[in-house]
Amino acid sequence: MSNVVSRYDVSKLFDDMMLQMDVLEQTMANSMKIEREEMEEVMKDQIKRLHYTLDEVEKVMKEQKNLKLEAKPNIPYNQRAYPVSV
Repeated sequence: MSNVVSRYDVSKLFDDMMLQMDVLEQTMANSMKIEREEMEEVMKDQIKRLHYTLDEVEKVMKEQKNLKLEAKPNIPYNQRAYPVSV
């Protein structure tokens, strides 16, 4: 039995391994691209939800401010705050 391997067999094996490495590299690149796109979509959705939430908070705060202004009686500056009984 001979353990001799032809140069052609070694070269073919090496070429096959390099092709597999190229395929693996391309697959990983595609996977990363898809993952990045998915993450961008998730982030865009979160940003939209955050903007909506902030708009709602601003609306509620404005309503509360208006209610406080309406509830507070306006006393003219030239009138006494407490009426004096005579």
